[in-house]
Amino acid sequence: MDPSPEVILQAEAAWGIPVEVSVDQPLLAWELDLIERVCGDRRHHDVTIFVRKGDSLAVVRKPSDPPDVWWVPAGGVDPGESLGGAAVREVWEEAGVRSRVERYLIRMTAVFHCGDRRRCWTSHVIGAAWESADPHPVDTHEVEAARWVSGVEFAEQIVPRMIASGWGRLEYRVRMAALASGLLGLPGSIGLPPHLQ
Repeated sequence: MDPSPEVILQAEAAWGIPVEVSVDQPLLAWELDLIERVCGDRRHHDVTIFVRKGDSLAVVRKPSDPPDVWWVPAGGVDPGESLGGAAVREVWEEAGVRSRVERYLIRMTAVFHCGDRRRCWTSHVIGAAWESADPHPVDTHEVEAARWVSGVEFAEQIVPRMIASGWGRLEYRVRMAALASGLLGLPGSIGLPPHLQ
């Protein structure tokens, strides 16, 4: 189930109106297959959480990602759950840290496509503050490692690996990270290659 309009309005009232971005994002066929297999016809969204501790972000490594690619916690909003509740839960399950939601940063609407296939998607991007615990995966089936990464390391080392993969879903995340990093004032500049601008 996707978040209801009421859930979105509650998040905006609590943490501000997000920047609205629309993206047309090509995916590889297997990427679209994966989304359809995991999400079916019921889920067309994610909540993605940038958790800060100083100038560092909590990031996780999933077995399905290319080597040395790390990303911030993300997942779905459960039925009856608020965006903030989903954000705090996902950060705990994936990164093993306790956090506090501070801002509703971005609402990124996308059309994922491959050939004639299309899938609409919305990412609700949240800015959160670290409260306690060191990163460690709680859901070890989905996440194999978690750690802090500086904004500079993320921009200079991880982002180029994401772009080099040629995966559409990682390009989508790079677009998101470039905007989120600027809104959060993180050190390290994420420059988008021409085909992502």
